[in-house]
Amino acid sequence: MRSKTAFKITGQLIFDALIIFTSFVISFFLRGQIGDNQGFFSRLSDFMGWYILIVILVKIPMLWFFGVYRRVWKYASLKDMIAILESVTLGSVIIAVIFYILSFPISIFNINFDFPFFPRGIFVIDYLLTLTLIILSRFSERFFNELKFGSTVMRKKRVLIVGAGDAGEMIVREMIRQKNSEYMPIGFLDDDYSKIKNKIHGISVLGPISRMESVIKDYSVDEVIIAMPSASGSVRKEVAVKAREYGVNCKTLPSLYEVIDGKVYLYQVRDIEIEDILGREAINIKIPEVVSEIKDKVIMVTGAGGSIGSEICRQIIRFRPEKIILVDHSENNLFLILEELDNKFAFVSTVPAVIDIRNKQALRSVFKKYKPDILFHAAAYKHVPLMQLNPKAAIQNNYLGTKILAKLSIEFGVKRFVLLSTDKAVKPQNVMGISKLLSEQYLQTLTDVKGTRFMIVRFGNVLGSMGSVVPLFKAQIQSGGPVRVTHPNMKRYFMTIPEASQLVIQACIMGKGGEIYVLDMGEPINILDLAKNMIRIYGMEPGKDIEIKYTGPRDGEKMDEELTGENEELIPTEFKQIFKAKYNSSINNLKKDEITNILFNIEKEIQIDDYRGLFKDLKKIVPHFDENKMWSRLYE
Repeated sequence: MRSKTAFKITGQLIFDALIIFTSFVISFFLRGQIGDNQGFFSRLSDFMGWYILIVILVKIPMLWFFGVYRRVWKYASLKDMIAILESVTLGSVIIAVIFYILSFPISIFNINFDFPFFPRGIFVIDYLLTLTLIILSRFSERFFNELKFGSTVMRKKRVLIVGAGDAGEMIVREMIRQKNSEYMPIGFLDDDYSKIKNKIHGISVLGPISRMESVIKDYSVDEVIIAMPSASGSVRKEVAVKAREYGVNCKTLPSLYEVIDGKVYLYQVRDIEIEDILGREAINIKIPEVVSEIKDKVIMVTGAGGSIGSEICRQIIRFRPEKIILVDHSENNLFLILEELDNKFAFVSTVPAVIDIRNKQALRSVFKKYKPDILFHAAAYKHVPLMQLNPKAAIQNNYLGTKILAKLSIEFGVKRFVLLSTDKAVKPQNVMGISKLLSEQYLQTLTDVKGTRFMIVRFGNVLGSMGSVVPLFKAQIQSGGPVRVTHPNMKRYFMTIPEASQLVIQACIMGKGGEIYVLDMGEPINILDLAKNMIRIYGMEPGKDIEIKYTGPRDGEKMDEELTGENEELIPTEFKQIFKAKYNSSINNLKKDEITNILFNIEKEIQIDDYRGLFKDLKKIVPHFDENKMWSRLYE
């Protein structure tokens, strides 16, 4: 790419040098013809070589200085014309000054210069000719581009579709069908060589993806659309970055996780996001098994207005449940997911319940009336630094709230209960992680309970969830920076929201009771690399267009997260993206009854503010717990 760019600029430099040479020579002879030419040519012709050298050495750097060689001339505008005007004008002024100085005898490096006085008319003619010819040479590219493809203002966006499969076919059909669409498909790219040179709805498959640069130039492409819902993140990243390098915008159709009904529409075309380029291979959940367990069942989702909870709702409606009970303490979040399920997916069998999961009586009324069959418990306080300042609230909501839901599930015959846990529960260094570990340990004490199967699904950070690093980085980039990174070596596991939600549903169906499932999070991602990739996706250069600042790890943050503890090992399951954590030994070799008693004591101690006893019992579950570092007394 760089070699092609260098070759193009070199050609422009040579062409501009010819224009400057031609303009000066023509000016010289025109001035000789229209003026008194007696002795004119004889006085100046001997110095023509020097004159031409000086003119070229001055005007070419001026064109470079004003950025004439860094512009895309097929989109030439008034600003580009002004840049040419400024560069040629300044160059002509500098040449006039140089020639005036050289009209006086001077000596440089023992070389005597005694140039004859240079007529002002040549400067004027040369200036006008150079300006006209360079403007014509640059704007001709735009002229012929619009002659061939129409005005960029009036014509539709010329779109290149990457992917000639089912999704590509459907999106082109939509473009052709909708006469008022802003898009006009000009061709496909696809690495399946059996499709190349074939036509889909009259639109040709122009070649493999590697031909993107030449196709963009030859067909005057305005936008690239990735129509490969099952494409890996690496493929999406390659296409998106290349499109940006070639000066065109890149958009994408939703991934398979986002396509609920298997169809794609023009309104789904959106800008490419970091979630698209970090996504892994598509997950194919076992649809028949899931349908048999969810169809015509009453499903309850706590935290239904949150990022994961709302996506679980979107995924569940595919399997035709009888009813979904949406529990959330945020009225606004609940309203948004309720409206989406109703308006976008035409699913109206919902029960919105604005309830705090610590409100046992309100929850009891809902359980008693609707008798849910399956409960996905996604409600939690999750922001580590905030929970460090509010540790009591974290334990009350995350642990005691889970306990309330579990007891009600047993009482009212819930068949499956799934707790969404986190990697921060492994060797917890913060109160949020401790609260989740207490929840896990409590559900583990219920493995012998008959009737309700309790499962735990543990995973890392979720891309795009509210308050996560991706939306924060996005906001910082859009505001012009800087992007604030805690530490250049900090790493985290990441998973997309739809990916995590589908695996949670699959784990729910797989579970027999008592399992801790660990989702395959892939390789941990360096947070600094994540920030740099996001900046590039937005068409900017890290450190140049957007500054990166290091803020240092916050209270309770680890440099690296873990998905299993020292007393656990991962066992593969029949589903390759889901592992089961098997205990080699219990925490501190405590027996089940001992853990039950400790958890009961923690519940009482947190309620009566018995911190001496609370800290003592927490250390039995979390041996490295240090109340001076991990427990804030901000308002207690």
